[in-house]
Amino acid sequence: MFKMVKSWERVLLAILLLISYACIYMEFWKPRCMKPFVEIGNSCYFFSTNKAPTYEYYKVSYNGRIFSVPAMLDWLHAGFACETLDSNAKLVSIESAEEMRYMANYMRRYAHANNHSFFWSGGHRGNLGARQFDQHSMENFYWHYESLPMNYTNFDQREADERSKRYPSGFCIYLDFVESELIMRTANCKHQMAFVCELPWLR
Repeated sequence: MFKMVKSWERVLLAILLLISYACIYMEFWKPRCMKPFVEIGNSCYFFSTNKAPTYEYYKVSYNGRIFSVPAMLDWLHAGFACETLDSNAKLVSIESAEEMRYMANYMRRYAHANNHSFFWSGGHRGNLGARQFDQHSMENFYWHYESLPMNYTNFDQREADERSKRYPSGFCIYLDFVESELIMRTANCKHQMAFVCELPWLR
């Protein structure tokens, strides 16, 4: 009888260990990004052109909800579309040359860059987070509601030269392919184009 109890304890212990290992394995291997977001570098991204380029609207399933997503929107509504998909998502912020390179590599291969070569980002001219309008902040570009200007940019040189003029091309930043390089440009925020949303890792 004593031996039977011991053997049952060993079996129970083995089962508990297997369950623990399974939970750890599932936690470790679960994806950081849920579809339709894709993992690139240290974030999750959604591309409004991740369906065939002939689509104007298409269905996206995320967090148990179904969305009808336009492929092209103006800057303001593109930001709303990101927040509708996930309350933590926003238009993409590119904060390093490495992140820009990751984005360019992915977009060339999977985001139909041949058909949609322009993508809204979350960049804009002027500090939107200030309580009062700051005329001097209009000389710089910011990501969303951050209080400090961008620490990384890669504007085309012609565009950089134009920045000394008074708001020559618009207030909002989009990403544009020039040959194989992805660069920043400015445009009127009312233009409709494809867009990229960014979401922090789920864990």
